[in-house]
Amino acid sequence: GSKFVVICLDAVTKISEREHVVKTIQNSGKKIIEITFEQMNNFAGNMLEVMGENGIKYLVMSTSAYNSLSENQILAIEKHCKIIHSDLSMIEGNGGGSARCMMAEVCLERK
Repeated sequence: GSKFVVICLDAVTKISEREHVVKTIQNSGKKIIEITFEQMNNFAGNMLEVMGENGIKYLVMSTSAYNSLSENQILAIEKHCKIIHSDLSMIEGNGGGSARCMMAEVCLERK
């Protein structure tokens, strides 16, 4: 996200690399919202922040990702943007991806 990072730090097994990742995120000014391996396996790391009309930011994710999050994690995300989730179990179970994999990012400035 533009103001936060959802990350499974346990997936970075080398301690020095994990420390570097944490420091880099902290130096960027973004908040770290840590998830577990179980949440990662429920696609909680497969989210994408998008901007809607009037500059409103949304975090798009699957319902399985949303259901895996704790109340505190949801509140932390909602400090920065609204959450949109949808049942993507067919895609997650058969295609190997989730919300972020289904969306394209356009990072161009409007003319």
